[in-house]
Amino acid sequence: MNVRFLLAIALAALVPCAALAVTGDKAEFRKVADDVYAFVGKRNDANALVVVTAQGVVLVDTGNNPPETRILQGFIKSVTDQPVRYVVITQNHGDHTGGTPLFSPPANVIVHERVAKDWASWKPYQIKSWRKRFRERADALESVHPIDTVLSFKEGMTLHLGGKTIELIYVDDPYNPGDIAVWLPRSGVLHAGFVGYIDRHPDIRPDYSHGTTSGMLKQIEALAALQPKVMVPAHGPLGDAKDLHALADYLLLARAKVRAMMAKGLSLEAITKGFHMNEYGGWDRENHFEWLAETVHRELRGEGPQIVAVSDREVKGTIVRAEDEGRRLLVKPDSGAEVRLRITADTDIDGAATDRSQLRAGMKVEAKYQVPKGFNPALGYDVMEMAVAR
Repeated sequence: MNVRFLLAIALAALVPCAALAVTGDKAEFRKVADDVYAFVGKRNDANALVVVTAQGVVLVDTGNNPPETRILQGFIKSVTDQPVRYVVITQNHGDHTGGTPLFSPPANVIVHERVAKDWASWKPYQIKSWRKRFRERADALESVHPIDTVLSFKEGMTLHLGGKTIELIYVDDPYNPGDIAVWLPRSGVLHAGFVGYIDRHPDIRPDYSHGTTSGMLKQIEALAALQPKVMVPAHGPLGDAKDLHALADYLLLARAKVRAMMAKGLSLEAITKGFHMNEYGGWDRENHFEWLAETVHRELRGEGPQIVAVSDREVKGTIVRAEDEGRRLLVKPDSGAEVRLRITADTDIDGAATDRSQLRAGMKVEAKYQVPKGFNPALGYDVMEMAVAR
């Protein structure tokens, strides 16, 4: 029998049923080392890391949405008069990248080269949204392309600024979309990026746009070897090295469960419906289960990423329900069935709302969205452009 299977089953017996670990109702700013601060997002929103030096601030990730990024900016100003010199992006997701226009220009943005290539190919609606994200920055961003201030690297990068050493760690993997970690060797503080999940089911997708479980395990192995004293996760409360090991245990168990169902000859549909991680009761974001199971299934079969064809659709109607500060909407069209929509950081919003946190039930909207063919849109269809009636 597979050794990893035995290991995962043994570990499962040790996993406690934890209470839901969700951060507080307001973002917090905590000192975690000399001149080093963690921005802990509210209700498990995206976290950030702030490193203050005599030659400027290095900011790691930028907050969940414009209101939170402004709060982050205020926290930074409360501890230093130094400007933000660099913004380091650990993962190319809107809740980590969306606040960059508030700081850059003049700050330089540092990303892995895979992220830089993606930004260079942005479509007009994405650039338009980027420029509109912070109304107070409209003039500064009018003639700027998002890639103009970007610095990128391929294998790794070390910043030496104002007496501080900051290491950017990339663990090479065919399906790593450019996720990195940020390590402060002198203080033992690590921003673990995408693999820094604490008490939260990971968001892994069968198109491998968020990487793979095998890639995550490879990253966790490299980061755990650093033995961080403080680990800032992408989302959730602060932790340390043991939390990296906890996620590795989780991923091994998930892979073992899917492998066992495959050995029984179950179909993919049966696997996704039957998959659960009940051993981790209380963990946040159980709506990631179906994607996780399907992704592991593809990995274990040795398949590459799911290639998804996308068609554009339009809807005109009324918002019935808005969840997660407008990130997910249920819209009732003027005719036809209700549509689940997902508002991303790239969505160009125009009209009565200036960002997704202002979207409310009862608002009249028109939206252009994308429908993936043969792909389970578990969180809703991604919206490209939305007009909100004034």
